[in-house]
Amino acid sequence: MSGLEMRPGCECCDVDLPADEVGAVVCSFECTFCSGCAEHLDRACPNCGGALMPRPTRVGDALARRPASTVRVVGELPCPGAGYAGRPRPVERLTRKPDRGTSDRAALDALLDEVLAGTLSTVVDGRPWVVPMLFARDGDRILLHGSTGAGALRHVAAGAPAALSVTVVDGLVVAHTTFDSSANYRSAVVHGELATLSGEDRSTALDTISERLVPGRTAEVRPSTAKEQAATLAMALPISEGRWVLKARSGGPSQPDEDPAGAWCGVVPLRVVAGAPEPAPWTAEAGVPVPASVAGFIASVGTGLVADAGMVAP
Repeated sequence: MSGLEMRPGCECCDVDLPADEVGAVVCSFECTFCSGCAEHLDRACPNCGGALMPRPTRVGDALARRPASTVRVVGELPCPGAGYAGRPRPVERLTRKPDRGTSDRAALDALLDEVLAGTLSTVVDGRPWVVPMLFARDGDRILLHGSTGAGALRHVAAGAPAALSVTVVDGLVVAHTTFDSSANYRSAVVHGELATLSGEDRSTALDTISERLVPGRTAEVRPSTAKEQAATLAMALPISEGRWVLKARSGGPSQPDEDPAGAWCGVVPLRVVAGAPEPAPWTAEAGVPVPASVAGFIASVGTGLVADAGMVAP
């Protein structure tokens, strides 16, 4: 049985491309490049003109039986740098309603720590690629994870430019006209290139994401197996100066410059609450109580059974 050569490096920037890690793209003749360089090559092989597609990994016993090639091939064309390293990075800034923007890093961290899911976006083969993902902030980086079988996700993890956006709607602003109505919100977009995590860093990152979602849960269940971890792609998006924007609106509607004609104006506050936990059938049959991690999460979010105005929520 023949297989791919699994060449060890990028023909453009000469970065290492291990056979058991995602990050390589190949053409039909197996010219090999990193996913980052594939971007400034317009995802077309400079040798044959064919499309550059994600290379599958070779791991474990399969890699031991058929080792990867050790012959490095480096092209003669000049390389501007791995991925977008050869291009100036734009400074992200607001162009519409810039007065609502802030450079307060603490406010950005607070928003990222509050939101459970964001939307990760990039471009794959000239087409937009957008997917909602759970995440966790870990200091100056954002941790994400997904299946190693997701080709587009491997493309992002290999260094393709990406952006993560998050939004919280804090209330509906009801004005005297629909044109003047708005919303109170906090939103952020973080731009950058994701790095694939491996080894202990990957294990720690996956636990960090789990603890961010349901604190204390990792201590209540068995650790992930080596097989489960190998099937999971862990990535980190750095939070870098000049590569994020934060925008917010608060307060009520603007004073109308015309007679509101008796139209009610004000704000309808919105917030996320937790409902009563719903046990799986086998858990209910066994009489397993709600664990401390789940009870703690519900307490931290709030149940919303008593609204601010003193009314019982439906």
